[in-house]
Amino acid sequence: MSGSSPGIGNENVTLITGASQGIGYSLARQLARRGEAVAVLARRRPELDELVARIRADGGRAMAVAADVTDRTALTAAVDRVRAEFGPVTRLVANAGGGTPTHVSAYDAETIERTIRLNLIGTANAVGAVIDDMLARRQGHLVAMGSLAAMRGLPTAAAYSAAKAGVANFMESLAIDLRGSGVDVTLLEPGFIARPGARKRRLRMPMEAATERMAAAILARRRRWRGPSSLVVAAGILRLLPFSLYSRVLANQGRPADA
Repeated sequence: MSGSSPGIGNENVTLITGASQGIGYSLARQLARRGEAVAVLARRRPELDELVARIRADGGRAMAVAADVTDRTALTAAVDRVRAEFGPVTRLVANAGGGTPTHVSAYDAETIERTIRLNLIGTANAVGAVIDDMLARRQGHLVAMGSLAAMRGLPTAAAYSAAKAGVANFMESLAIDLRGSGVDVTLLEPGFIARPGARKRRLRMPMEAATERMAAAILARRRRWRGPSSLVVAAGILRLLPFSLYSRVLANQGRPADA
């Protein structure tokens, strides 16, 4: 941890991509409660406006910027708007991601490309929009949303596992290259996260609990956070298995084509 200082006016300005729903939405509220000025970004503006209204109602400071993380020009313009209203982005949370199952019986290379572009290239684009300013100020924090799915290839998740493995290696390389620069790097690697209102299922962490722990890891500038712990242990065991055994254990465990 480099001990980077807060932004202008002793205020951290956090840009969170993919904030219109899910982890990004919840994480924005968690960080705002902890005093961060948050700029929330996604393609869908109505959901962002609703999130900003909730944060402001709770006494926080927030703004919305609509952009697609796979569009570098739009993303750069969004960061410029944040800088003009809130000041320089001192922390990036590159959260935008997701994907659909990969089924070999209906193999679609274009769908795989979209998943990789959203998760990996979208993360790279977000970093590219803020890193020069951080390096010039010699302070900043880059946070990316990875996944436990990066640890090994998962059934019916070829695109997603590959994309998140790319994110993990991308952020690790940046952490090496940024040593001594004043810019810290954090990788979040959650497993299964249950959306609010969903029925309880084994190995799934409730959204509020998950993002509370992620927010704590971010503010502590930890190098990596993984959870829930039970799934981390299971993933670690599976990672040690030889492929012949691993493939037998995971065979037919993926999502069905009609799910």
